[in-house]
Amino acid sequence: MADINEKWTNIVLTGFRATGKSTIGTLAAQRLGYTFLDTDVELARALNGSIADIVALHGWSYFRHAEAEFLCRLCSLSHHVIATGGGAIEHQLQWQMLRQTSFVAWLEADVATIQSRIASDPLSLSQRPALLPEKDSMETETMLLLRRRSPLYAAGSDIRLDATAKSPEELAAELCALYAKVLDGAANGKLQRGECAVRTEGEYEHDR
Repeated sequence: MADINEKWTNIVLTGFRATGKSTIGTLAAQRLGYTFLDTDVELARALNGSIADIVALHGWSYFRHAEAEFLCRLCSLSHHVIATGGGAIEHQLQWQMLRQTSFVAWLEADVATIQSRIASDPLSLSQRPALLPEKDSMETETMLLLRRRSPLYAAGSDIRLDATAKSPEELAAELCALYAKVLDGAANGKLQRGECAVRTEGEYEHDR
């Protein structure tokens, strides 16, 4: 495994929609003095419309192609906290490129929590189109997509945070503390990327 080094200058947040990536990312960026970037917001701006409008006009393939290209451009950034769309993890080639400069945190939530948050957020309902055929319920869609994506989230992340049990402020603080701890471990030659894959705060404490 490649050593974590000084090039690891970004934090990337991944996970399903409605897991708090944008909120927690904004708070973490403020704590670190980094710039926050939401890929869905930036893509909507670049493509001149909401994701729902873009998909309605051009289809999901068009949006996913634009998303993949945008992920490549993120590789040149530094000192950013980046919230990615829930499906960005499926661009495996681009994701591995992004990981070369980024500490990746997976915000995980169960189906019931995700459904509840989507249902209570009018913006999410209006701007995030269904990913599967209309005959599938929101619950079915969430379950099927989580089944497909969860192994990718796990393999493509360095830390997993439970996005259901704590407030955004607590999760942002935990994320920043873990990021600082990992960078400190890397600077002291104690840690390799493969050794920290998808661990939790409690597991990091065992390294101290």
